[in-house]
Parts: sequence; C-alpha cells; structure tokens
Amino acid sequence: MIYALFRRIFLAFIKVFLLSLVSYSIFMRDPSNSAFSEPHFYSGYFAYVSSLLQGDLGITYNGGDSLNSVILTVLPPTLELSFVAIFLAFLFAVPLGLIGAFQRNTIYGKTINALSSFGVSVPVFWIAPILLYLAAVNRWEISAVGQYNALFEIQNITGFAIIDVWFVDAPYRIKIIQNVLQHLILPALVLMISPTMEITQLVKQRTEWALSQNYVKFSMTRGWSNFRILHRYMLRNTLPFLIPQLPRLITFVLAFSMLIESTFAWPGIGRWLILSVSQQDYNSIAAGVITIGLFIITVNILADFCLFILDPFGKKGWTNNA
Repeated sequence: MIYALFRRIFLAFIKVFLLSLVSYSIFMRDPSNSAFSEPHFYSGYFAYVSSLLQGDLGITYNGGDSLNSVILTVLPPTLELSFVAIFLAFLFAVPLGLIGAFQRNTIYGKTINALSSFGVSVPVFWIAPILLYLAAVNRWEISAVGQYNALFEIQNITGFAIIDVWFVDAPYRIKIIQNVLQHLILPALVLMISPTMEITQLVKQRTEWALSQNYVKFSMTRGWSNFRILHRYMLRNTLPFLIPQLPRLITFVLAFSMLIESTFAWPGIGRWLILSVSQQDYNSIAAGVITIGLFIITVNILADFCLFILDPFGKKGWTNNA
C-alpha cells in the first residue's frame, strides 16, 4: 500500500513538472520575457517555478493587474457553473439510469437508451445560442446573460455568487437571490446535457451488469421488490463505480463550460482566456493553463483517495500494488 501511495505521488509530481514546462513555454512566447532565456532557454525556468511555488503568478501585461487576484475573480464563476451542472447531472442521471436498466425491455427503457445515446453527441457550443435565442424570443425569465444583474451589489466572500448572495444584507435580498438563479439556470441546463446522458449510460450499464448476477436473480426469485433490490444491491454496486469517472466528467464539464461562457457572457476563466489569447497576453495564458491543470490534477488525487476509502476493490488494488 505504501508503495502504491508513493507511486501515485510520484506520478502527480511528473504531471506537475510537465504542466510547468508547458506553462513556461507559453510564458516565454512574450517578447517582454525574453530576458529570462539568457543565456539558455531553460535559464529562467527555475526562477519561474520558484515564483509559482511562492504563489506569485506575475502580472497581466494588459492592465498590469496581479494575476493572483484576476484568477481568484474568474475561476470561481467557472467552478460554480461546472459544479451546479454536475450536481444536476447526477440528480437526473442516476434515477434515469436505474429506470432504464430495470425497464430495459419497455418503452421507457428504450426511450432513455435512445436519448442518452443522442445526448452525448449534442454539441453544447451549438445548442447554447439556440436555447438562449428561444428563451429571449419567448421572454422566459431565464433568458439572461452574465452572473447576475449589474444593478445588484454582491460582496465577494467566496467568489461563488450562489453562496455569497445569502450574505447580502438588503431588504430586497430575495429579489437578488432570484436574479442569481435566473442567470445561472440556463447555462447550467445547457452544460448538464452531455454529462447527464453519459452518467445515465454508465449507471444503466452497471445496473444491468448487477441485475445479471446470480445473487440478484436469487433475490428476485424470493419475491424481493425492486425497491429492496435497489437499496440492497444496486446503489452499492453502482455509485462507487462512478467515482473513477468523476475526474474525466469534471474535466469534460469544465472544458464545455469554458466554451459556452462567451455565449452567456459568463465572467469565467474560459471567457478571460479567450480574451487573453486575442490580446496575446501570454502571461495570463500561462497562468490560466497552470491554474486549470493544477485543479484537474487535484481532482484526480481526491478521486483516488475517495475510491480508496469507499471501494473495497480499490483498497485491494492498493495492497496488491505493494
């Protein structure tokens, strides 16, 4: 087990090292940073990494603002949108997957299977402007862009507007909360389509596998209800199976979130990176790459830890690797 732990830590360090090389290569594309490459290209790498280890990302050359404060401003909105979409995806996908497995030979199961196969291939960057247009034409309340109305003032405590809005001390706080949710719901619904369909397929496949096992068939012959089988076997066999998929799903949703932020004028890191690319602000691009990469690596480590704690087979794998 100790060997497997050190092996995972070593692999994480390798990923961080490669990520720092990519970020440094982007950083050096700016002519203003050419002094770091004297006398060799790698001469400034150690100074660059030393600054990163001290938590100093530098400044943006378009405005001179600290990249630390900029990242802390644009990253939380993207994470807020991604986490809400993932939460909604699990909320809808797990019941749909279970129903699709238990009712696989009925019209309900076949419909769920067809929709999940179609939904995975739906491009969010195409469906986002269409839904926004339909919402605006029909004057739906959710046809809003941005994180919330600029007329409202929400103190930045956590960076997540959906959390910070509850700390607003104003007589019209309910109206502000309603406005935040109205701005959040449409991009979150668009973003949740693909992960919902994918999680539905994963849950359905895992549940169908569990239903084919002899111990489940024996329980059915004893007259157990579907609810009792679901509670006793299905959830325990299905939910831990989704944990290894979380890093890929979060990365998947994060990438899609960055694609649709411009459509909904969402003040996230994806929209900020696109603006940085158009302005050729390589300092900002390098800081964005290192921030997103570290976040994804952290998610992978946390998923491995959760799998180790919750899944007995995961613990066995760690022990066997030792």
